This record gives sequence, C-alpha cells and structure tokens, in this order.
Amino acid sequence: MKSRILAVCAAIAIMAGSAAAQTKATVNVVLFAGGSAMPIYVAQQKGFFEREGLVVNVRATPSSGYQMSNLIAGNFDIAGTAIDNLIAYMEGMGTAKITRTPDLVTVFGGSSTELALMAQKNIKSYADLRGKEFALDSLSTGFAFVLRAALEKNGLKPTDYKFVPFGGTRERVAALRDGKAAAALVNEPFSTVLRAAGFSDLGDTVSAVGKYQAGVQIANRDWAAKNEKTVVAYIRALLSAIDWLYNPANTDEAVRILAAHVRIPEAAARNTVVRLTKGQAALARKGEIDLEGVKNVLALREKYGQPQKKMGPPEKYLELRYYNQAIGK
Repeated sequence: MKSRILAVCAAIAIMAGSAAAQTKATVNVVLFAGGSAMPIYVAQQKGFFEREGLVVNVRATPSSGYQMSNLIAGNFDIAGTAIDNLIAYMEGMGTAKITRTPDLVTVFGGSSTELALMAQKNIKSYADLRGKEFALDSLSTGFAFVLRAALEKNGLKPTDYKFVPFGGTRERVAALRDGKAAAALVNEPFSTVLRAAGFSDLGDTVSAVGKYQAGVQIANRDWAAKNEKTVVAYIRALLSAIDWLYNPANTDEAVRILAAHVRIPEAAARNTVVRLTKGQAALARKGEIDLEGVKNVLALREKYGQPQKKMGPPEKYLELRYYNQAIGK
C-alpha cells in the first residue's frame, strides 16, 4: 500500500511539474550578439526569465535586414536592435523585403553605444580613408548615418568613399580581417578584439552626434497587445539582469557569460562588461528611453534618409505602458 501511495504521489508531482512547464510563455528573440545583449544573456543564465514564467529562445541575427523582415513577418516576437532600424521600417525606408505593413513599437530601452571606427593597420587618420570602402550592416539603417556624420565632421564628403553592406558586427569584422573593406563601425567586445590584433582605432563616432539612443527591445504592436503579461514579465526579467550587472560582485561571472556567448577571450569580454555600467556605452540603469537620444536619431534620419521626410515625434515609435507596469508606475 505504501509503495502504491508513493507511486501516486510521484505521478502527481510529475504531472504538476509538466503542467507548470506548459504554462510558461515562450518568447522568440532575435538580436545582435555582443555587449548590448548582455541583459538577455544574464536573464537566461541566472534564471530571471524562468522566474517570470518565461521560456526565451534567442537567435543572433546576421543582419538588420534579416532581423527586421522576420520580426515583421511574425517569425520572432521581440528584437534587440537599434531604434533607428524600427524607425526606418516604420517610415518606409527599410532595405529588406517585407511581407506586410510594419507596425512596430519600442517596449524597453537599453543602451547608448560606442561605435569605434576600426580600420586596416596602414590607415592612421580620416584623411587616409578617402577613396576607400566601408563595411556596414545596411546602407540606410542602423548606424550608417552616424558614420556619415562623423566622416562629414572630419572633412570627407559622400563622394569621397563608398559604403558596402556586409551585415552584422561579426560579418564586418570578417570583412576587415579578410581585407575586403578598409574600415568598419564595430562595437564592443569586437573592437577590443580588433585592437588586440593590431587594427587601427580611429575613435568613437557617436561623439560626432551627441546623445544617441541605440539599443532597444521592439515588437509588433499587435503581438505586444495580445501578450501584455508576457511583455511585462520579459521586461521585469531584463530589469533584474541589469541590476545584477550593476553589482560589482558579479563582474567576473558576467565576463564569463559574455565570453561564452560571443566566443571571445575573457580579457576582451572584461572591457565590455566594465563599459556596460560606465561611460557612454552604458546600459540604462533602469532600462529607460533617452528621449533626447531618440531626437538625435530622428534628426540624422531627416538629414541623410531617402526620401527626405519629417520624422517623429519620438513618442510615435514608443509604447511604454508595458515598461510602466513592470516598474509599478
């Protein structure tokens, strides 16, 4: 009798565990690998998503075109990306083919950024870039306009160089290593890896434009509205991850997490982790949106985007009710 009771109890426990697993919401995320994705890596590794009742599947994107077209099509639920990518597709300026009219919103902030202009070893100044080719993600989305502003500030006109689309950061790094491009915009931790390999660092380009809202979490408006509790839970998990990252006691473990996810030496990862909580490339302490930074993104698109048109206001691209719920506002 006792063995039968134990067997029944075990079966009930298994059924309860299975039922609990079935109630977890699944979120499919597509992102650019690197420092800006650290809150997601940490939330996975430290169980913050699981604690919020979520199963989060993550895929690194090879380019913004792949990311945005698949998000808009509903193949992913959330994208970790540059807010300018959202603006570009919302304003009909995206470069990838899409299957429906986009209706995207930013649901969470994330980070400012540092974008190092890394170049071949024989290039020592902006003047050396005249007549050269630059490796970019896309010609008219992401950070292409930041680079245009930096080149203009340093005396180079659009006719002095050529932009070539190669894809995400890994693809741009490969273009530099293979000699297929003279220079490329590269963020951490990949810029540290290139410096260690002897490539020239011509400095940060974002300083040419001032405050700049870079990394955000975005979703299709209809999906977010239908999955409100899931979005709020996702944001809560990211906030927990950011709190964890800001604790100096966790730095060594954070370094190991980043190094494992992007397959780089821990020495390179450490520089990125430190910058995440200090300086221009820092994660927003509470995941908030920098409205002044968004205004600068919009101003760059109004100046360099084609066809030229009036953008904004910033609130057009934001839906912060999920964030406000997550912080109890």
